[in-house]
Amino acid sequence: MRIAMYWHNGRSLGHTAESAKVAHGLSDSGREMHLSGLTGAYRGLDLLPSGMDVVKLPAFTNYDNVAGWGTRGRTAMEAGPLFRLRAEMAEVFLRHYAPDVFLVNHLPKGAEDELVPALTSTRGDGGRRVLTLRGVLFDAEKTNREYFSEDSARWIDRHFDAIHVHTHPEVFRLDDHYAVPDYLQGRIRYTGYLVDEFRLGKDAARAELGVDDGERLVLASMGGGQGAMPLWTALIDALAERSAEFDRVRVVTGPYLEAADAAALRERAERLPWLEIVSYEPSMMTWMAAADLFVGAAGANMLSEVLAVGCNSVVVPRQVRESEQRIHARLLTDRGLVRMCEMPDVLSGAVGPLLTEALREPLSPKAGHLLGGARHYATLLGGAEA
Repeated sequence: MRIAMYWHNGRSLGHTAESAKVAHGLSDSGREMHLSGLTGAYRGLDLLPSGMDVVKLPAFTNYDNVAGWGTRGRTAMEAGPLFRLRAEMAEVFLRHYAPDVFLVNHLPKGAEDELVPALTSTRGDGGRRVLTLRGVLFDAEKTNREYFSEDSARWIDRHFDAIHVHTHPEVFRLDDHYAVPDYLQGRIRYTGYLVDEFRLGKDAARAELGVDDGERLVLASMGGGQGAMPLWTALIDALAERSAEFDRVRVVTGPYLEAADAAALRERAERLPWLEIVSYEPSMMTWMAAADLFVGAAGANMLSEVLAVGCNSVVVPRQVRESEQRIHARLLTDRGLVRMCEMPDVLSGAVGPLLTEALREPLSPKAGHLLGGARHYATLLGGAEA
């Protein structure tokens, strides 16, 4: 089976990590799967299976701030020509590769409609199309407009055979939050969160990493890290005020953190003996298992890893123009699986008491039945093909 997977780009590692989990589930299935990625992502590609090929689209950058997205091509191309180029590349690749299954992550038409030529011109090729969604998309108004208005839903109806949702229906169902039309509801399959329950407990994780048994360890990550410097400054300030409550803080800045900000954090760490800074951590879940407290961005991928590890966490919805992280984190907070702190509260210093509470009264969430979606992907695709 030839499988092509599209994810657009992203400001962080979330869509890449999500796609990588699906790819690993397929490549580890024991079935003969030939995987190709189609993406503009330029960080985190090492997360993909080693045998997976990648057709690299020219990348763009954009920024989640109140002034707008500010989309620009990394090759200094303007957005219009850039996305026309990406659309042509996608159409040529898919026409010649003719995958048996095409998985489209998050955007039914691709970024700036770049998949429209390919999806329109290759519909009669016999291959199957699956739209994959992280679960919570946006607020109800925006989601209904971009996914489930009559025009948007009919596009999905014409061009996709199935919709796979990477959450568990006990936590989130599309039709509980959005106006999903009846003719799409039968195509929806909830996979569960993609990750499996993490195999290492705290003691084993610490032994693997060389962390002392009695060391009080705080781990923090804001995903890919773009634009996260104000959060890091406020969080480190709050931790510095209660440094007697822990021994070490390990900050994983993320590979998208701006270079000047990363340098400033490293300089600050030289003055704080308990603070260490790394830009990227391939063994993040092992560190999460080893930590007494994890503080992280409330992206869908990171929340799934929190559930898989069962770690004591404080999560921060850090989106400026979207509400997905806040909605998802609130659903998990209401189930007692995480603690949530709003970004304005972090920036104002109000996160401090919550950090103290989390260290003194740790959560130990049990969510194994919500997990394992990637492991089932080969069966889902095989069933769809039949």
